[in-house]
Amino acid sequence: MKKLELKGLEKIDAVLTWVEERILVFSILFMAVILIANVISRNFFNSSINASEEISQFLVVLATFLGTSYAARKGLHIRMSILNYFLKGKPQKLLALFVSLATAVIMFYISWLAFRYVRRVGTLHRVSPILQVPLHYIWSVVPVGFLLTGVQYLLTFARNLTSGEVWVSYYVKDENAEPEAAPAEGGN
Repeated sequence: MKKLELKGLEKIDAVLTWVEERILVFSILFMAVILIANVISRNFFNSSINASEEISQFLVVLATFLGTSYAARKGLHIRMSILNYFLKGKPQKLLALFVSLATAVIMFYISWLAFRYVRRVGTLHRVSPILQVPLHYIWSVVPVGFLLTGVQYLLTFARNLTSGEVWVSYYVKDENAEPEAAPAEGGN
């Protein structure tokens, strides 16, 4: 039964990965296109695309907060791995369990705070200056991104709990490469 549940979670995660990848790629490409178009418009036609900076800001928010979940899934997040160089065996495993669970809890808490903020922005009926888009639509990606990141760290915790090895994400093992030794002086 446990294996069946994990397979279901893996399928959901695969769909989320597919969606996140497309959104991230579209965001970055569209941002590049609109900013380049704005530069061309300013330099050749002495006219700026008014909404280009605003749209770019929206896309940066989208890419940043969905990107945190994607980075956590792929094990590409920033890590303080110096302790892993000194810890081996059970202490290293306990550290991985603690870090993944604590990070998941922090991400869920920040998601809750961001949700409350977005809800407050919605009640104030704030809109973007140029496009007049309700800002709570744009900012809603923030709690979603933190929530998805929390889910990734919770999956990492589950993987570390059920596996003998240390994992930095549900899919990526901690290779814990030894630091390179300094070359010996004076000899070839």
